[in-house]
Amino acid sequence: MAWHVRVGHGSFVSIGPRVAVRSDPPNSAWTRSRERPTVREVRGQIPASVTTQSLALGLAVFFSALTLHCAAVAAVLLVPWWPLQIGGAFLAGLFLATLFVVGHDACHGSLTPYNRLNKVLSRIAFLPSWTPYASWEFAHNRVHHAYTNLRGKDYAWAPFSKDEYDRLSWRRRWLERHYRSIGGLGSYYMIEYWLRHLLFPSSRERREMKRPVAFPFDFALILIFVTAQICSVCAWSQTLTPGETFWGPFTSVPALLLTVILLPFLVWNWAMAFAIFQHHTHPRAVWYAATEERDFFAGQVESTTHAQMPWWIEWISAFIMQHTAHHVNTRIPLYRLSKSQRYLERTYSDGIIVQPWRFTALGETLARCKLYDYENHRWLNFKGRPTTEPNAIMREFKLRDPCRGGSK
Repeated sequence: MAWHVRVGHGSFVSIGPRVAVRSDPPNSAWTRSRERPTVREVRGQIPASVTTQSLALGLAVFFSALTLHCAAVAAVLLVPWWPLQIGGAFLAGLFLATLFVVGHDACHGSLTPYNRLNKVLSRIAFLPSWTPYASWEFAHNRVHHAYTNLRGKDYAWAPFSKDEYDRLSWRRRWLERHYRSIGGLGSYYMIEYWLRHLLFPSSRERREMKRPVAFPFDFALILIFVTAQICSVCAWSQTLTPGETFWGPFTSVPALLLTVILLPFLVWNWAMAFAIFQHHTHPRAVWYAATEERDFFAGQVESTTHAQMPWWIEWISAFIMQHTAHHVNTRIPLYRLSKSQRYLERTYSDGIIVQPWRFTALGETLARCKLYDYENHRWLNFKGRPTTEPNAIMREFKLRDPCRGGSK
């Protein structure tokens, strides 16, 4: 079967045959179409009944996630031994990630059928992670989803080329090495994404938001929430009697600030980066240097990974690792992503990256995906040595694209 890539607005160029990983289902759009599937064709593989939003389910998911996070925070305050407080702080960070994904769904307008309610729920869900709604909606919904894996536009884990990396200062090169390590994942999200694009976006980004009132309002909400957090912890500390044994609970203000606020926030940062990194970074995933190289199918299907997680991680992550379905249609609610993902993988079995997950798989991806060769479309290590073969589809695209002077 010959594939065709859209070049410009109307023409297509062949990029050669692909070998399916498993047989295609009978009468599928994948089998029938001789051109790369369009947005409508891809979304059409998921029945409308599967993508339906439910008020009852949306509210149930929201209040469940909120309750779990609040219960973990309460445990930190109430348990009688400090090791349990640290364990509670870790759980509070994990459930903060769950609550954020629920807010992320609401920000897309997919949690419930009502947009105004979604915006309210999203703002509430984003408060514990100190995320302004307006800047997240811009950076994620309008930038990341519109320009997935496009260099210069999508800045979520965008890899440097070897030349770009070599031009960095030695400090920035060291930081990039740190970011692409298991320990450095959280540092990346906190510094390069949360601080630079969400909490303190540039003046250009704020202009492009085109909502001059929304961001100051959301930033003020975050400041009010953080102030309330700190004051509450200080007030709670005054009601406690200092522990008399080594294993007693933390009762001082600094220790409670650490376990109630800071530690959950750090755990949340690492969990967020853990998910984002694997969503679009994989030895088979492609990053693009120009808009002419990509289309909807390339960005939302071929460069988006489904990391098959253990059931408990799927549950804590609110099914966001079923990521291809989410990128194909952001209106699919999280409580219907698993079924939607199955429909897509049944049809586009050789186009979707499915990574049966084990912890070593993350290490392998981190080891192989350091820099990116945008000319040959392959991953490199920090010395510039290829760690993957050139992407076959993109190689054929360059050879056959008449705009590049290659063979036809």
